[in-house]
Amino acid sequence: MKAALYDRPGPAHEVLQVGDLPDPDPAPGEVRVRLVFSGINPGDTKKRDGWLGFPMPYPRVIPHSDGSGVIDAVGKGVPAARVGERVWVYGAQSYRPFGTAAELTTVPQEKAVQLPDGADFATGACLGIAARTAHRCVFADGPVAGQTVLVAGGAGSVGHAGVALAAWGGARVIATGG
Repeated sequence: MKAALYDRPGPAHEVLQVGDLPDPDPAPGEVRVRLVFSGINPGDTKKRDGWLGFPMPYPRVIPHSDGSGVIDAVGKGVPAARVGERVWVYGAQSYRPFGTAAELTTVPQEKAVQLPDGADFATGACLGIAARTAHRCVFADGPVAGQTVLVAGGAGSVGHAGVALAAWGGARVIATGG
């Protein structure tokens, strides 16, 4: 498979390279996803740049935690019926060396969430960190129906998801933008 990768921290133009790697096999409880889109988040760049001086946790990293695609293989303990399922992926490179900046990635099956028929793969690749963060922020204290929710930075990816989730949850939404 083709993958973007780095083996030392630094600015993208200095350390990122594209190369061929063996196709990964899903471990027990994992699925392998043939990726259509890879999502990038600020955390991805902080990891690559050696954020706060921390060393690289792995000798080689394929960046990006979020993505979308189609399950093409499953590990032991995962229903074979998941093969062919359209999914969005989160946490692929969270506490793991290989993320979604590749043709294939493997993740625990619960981190490959079925993508609704009406959602395209580009949308799916944007759901991971941004939508999960927004969901936590909006619903951490329980339902928001009938409440007024202020979303600071409503035009950003987390804010946009927060506005949508709060409205979906029945709140009156006020958003700020810069």
